[in-house]
Amino acid sequence: MQTADRAELIGLVVDSAARRRGLGRALVDAAEQWARSRGLTTVTVRSNVTRELSHPFYEALGYVREKTQHSYRKRFR
Repeated sequence: MQTADRAELIGLVVDSAARRRGLGRALVDAAEQWARSRGLTTVTVRSNVTRELSHPFYEALGYVREKTQHSYRKRFR
């Protein structure tokens, strides 16, 4: 499978006291504008399943969930 170059939004957190004011939307918009200015056509966002409030936020901005995955870790000494 071949994929095009894309931007990836790795982390976006707005302080709970500052939410619902459009800050998150403005940050995502800035990231999208940055990607467009570099000729990219896709922005990927990863959102932990535990961040339930972020999922409708991204969906309202037009992002579509592509998959859900599990992350495994094994610690040893």
